[in-house]
Amino acid sequence: MAQSGQKGKGILNTLLIVMIGQVGCLTLIIILASVFGGLWLDKTFGTKPVFTLALLFIGIPVSVVLMLLIARRTLTRLKEQAEKEKESDSSS
Repeated sequence: MAQSGQKGKGILNTLLIVMIGQVGCLTLIIILASVFGGLWLDKTFGTKPVFTLALLFIGIPVSVVLMLLIARRTLTRLKEQAEKEKESDSSS
């Protein structure tokens, strides 16, 4: 029983690390796309900071929404894994 508890903590830690990695990478991609896209649009249309700032401000809520979606998906996986472990423990 103690062994299954440690196994559960290991799975939890792994899922949390994966979730943090996904959120970090997506946030970085969104910010870089906002900056480079905004700079390109500003250069194309001759407006200095307008598009860059607008895309950055749009990117913030997009990043938060994606973070929440990833967190919900990870928690769903964790819940499913915990239910599977309970079923396997009760059938043993």
